Amino acid sequence: MTTTHRIRPADALRAALSRVRAALPVAPPPTYVEPQDDPEVAWQRRLDRVRAALEQARSDLLEQGWTQRAWFSVGCAGAGAGAGTTRLATTAESFDLVRPTSTVSGACLVGALLRRAEDPDRATTHADVWGAVDELYEALHERMGHTSLPPGRVDSRSRRHAKLGVLTAWNDDSRTRREDVLDLLDRAVSRTLVGACH
Repeated sequence: MTTTHRIRPADALRAALSRVRAALPVAPPPTYVEPQDDPEVAWQRRLDRVRAALEQARSDLLEQGWTQRAWFSVGCAGAGAGAGTTRLATTAESFDLVRPTSTVSGACLVGALLRRAEDPDRATTHADVWGAVDELYEALHERMGHTSLPPGRVDSRSRRHAKLGVLTAWNDDSRTRREDVLDLLDRAVSRTLVGACH
């Protein structure tokens, strides 16, 4: 036999592997199945996210300040008589100030929540902020001595918009103080903790 008719060792190994592979049963390709959370676990996670949104809004109000009658207040620029003071942001300005990269000197309760939902560096979603609105509304009822609904309730869009209006009116009421807003946030956080325990 000449060297041109001799099978090279590498070719012989490839042929043997091909015969072995052909003899093995073929397994179906793996499929990914999205894990389904236990409803109780999903409930806990939802309340945890709502609580985080409330706590972040509280922290923002402590750091950046609180305001009434507008979503945000901003510092006055320039070297004139108004330098170093703040003013209420216009509605048009407020839509730009929702972005957390913009600088504000204060936010109302709703404005603080909106900035959390628009922050790409935070895990807070719009659904979490709406959940926070639900808890704040019920906490306000408790604060006024009324009966409230259980924590974690998800309401319709129209009812949530009505709740948002109530919270905005309460925030802007001349009798409401910064300490009242922080207390309301604390009560809403407590509701999420109680809801997570049941």
